[in-house]
Amino acid sequence: MNKKALFIIIGTIVAIVLIGVLFFVLVFKDTKKLECKSSQGNITLRYNDKKVVGYTAKNFTYELDAQNKIASQVGIDAYIEQFKLWFANNTDGTCE
Repeated sequence: MNKKALFIIIGTIVAIVLIGVLFFVLVFKDTKKLECKSSQGNITLRYNDKKVVGYTAKNFTYELDAQNKIASQVGIDAYIEQFKLWFANNTDGTCE
């Protein structure tokens, strides 16, 4: 492999990494985070002014599309409050 091919490969890899970082920053720069923890499992919701944009869950299932339909009907602030209440009532944990 010659130097020119190596530079092209390295340049392509760097470009892909930069695009990935830029995408991550743009998607998550205006997001808020709700962390809910309990002995049954944990879930973290990332959301913006309109919808839940992502989540991580341990020992919980979460249907992002279905939950975003609810959030669009009641508004994201009301949805987050309802989620906090649901979590507190159905687990031994809390959300922050």
